[in-house]
Amino acid sequence: MKMFYKHWKKIALTLTALFWASCSETHEEAVLYGCPPDDCYDEPESSDSNNDESSSSEKTISSSSETASSSSETSKPESSETANTESSSSESIETESSSSEAKSSSSEITCVPLDSTVSYFTDDYNEDLEKLWSKQAAQHDAAKRIDSIKTTLAETPMCLENLRMELERFVALYGAPIDIKNAVDSCSDGTIRPSEEYAKFLKMQEEWEANKPALDAECKKVYEDKLKEIEARINKCLSGETEE
Repeated sequence: MKMFYKHWKKIALTLTALFWASCSETHEEAVLYGCPPDDCYDEPESSDSNNDESSSSEKTISSSSETASSSSETSKPESSETANTESSSSESIETESSSSEAKSSSSEITCVPLDSTVSYFTDDYNEDLEKLWSKQAAQHDAAKRIDSIKTTLAETPMCLENLRMELERFVALYGAPIDIKNAVDSCSDGTIRPSEEYAKFLKMQEEWEANKPALDAECKKVYEDKLKEIEARINKCLSGETEE
């Protein structure tokens, strides 16, 4: 006992050393497999975690921003293409409009009057005058008949002389001519066209020609009737009968 009592301090120190040694090993093993409870909740550790979360959030935001930017950039060409298409369509419409105006302008034909004159007599296109001329033709032929008869007579009866003088009264066949100046126009398409006044005359002439056969038949009857009338008067005069 004396011996134990004498050395109890050394024994206590030795036990204390063993005890700390065992604690030291336990601490080291904890470090190898994890972190001490106190160390796991250190502020620096938490700060790193927040930084990691912040970094992750920033990466997510950045990624979202890049995606949005990429989407915007992707949509821009489409918008640009749409604008280009609309611009192209507008230019196409303007081009077509210009082309249509050019065609319309080129399709307009201009005409210039030529130095040309066409003359005609209105008497040639008058039905009443046509019939009058038929009567005059009958009178002319009757006058020649009287002249032929007079050569066979010793004395010409007075009634025959009077009839011969009457048959010499003729109406002028033609009046003053009508002149259509600048009757035709030269046009830019290479054609020659009648002027407005000349075109009216040509239409009237066409209608006249269409009705001419019927008019000729009427005039022939007028001539024959007039010639018969004059021959009857000649025969009456030669027979000695007086005209009433």
